[in-house]
Amino acid sequence: MAVGAGILRVPKEAKKGEVVRVQMVITHPMSPPRKDPATGQEVPPHTLTKLELFYNNRLVSTVNMGAGISANPFMAIALKVEESGVVRIAYEDNKGGKWDRTAEIKVT
Repeated sequence: MAVGAGILRVPKEAKKGEVVRVQMVITHPMSPPRKDPATGQEVPPHTLTKLELFYNNRLVSTVNMGAGISANPFMAIALKVEESGVVRIAYEDNKGGKWDRTAEIKVT
């Protein structure tokens, strides 16, 4: 998988007022600053910096990230659903990469 590729999982259906788990895995190296052994030059870090969770285009949660996050992080966020809609995660890294993923939930 390429950097920034992600998997977003939500239940297909939920009951009105139910709290569901929004699960995600983001493919990212999360490399800390280091020295290149061949040249001795500093290699800058490559890290995720922010993740935002939206439900029906409303911002629900923001997660600020940095070097302390593992490579290819798995995250889960609780979300209370009141209506059918689209869950979207948007995330970015310190090198200008921006990605997003969407999934739908039907609320009965």
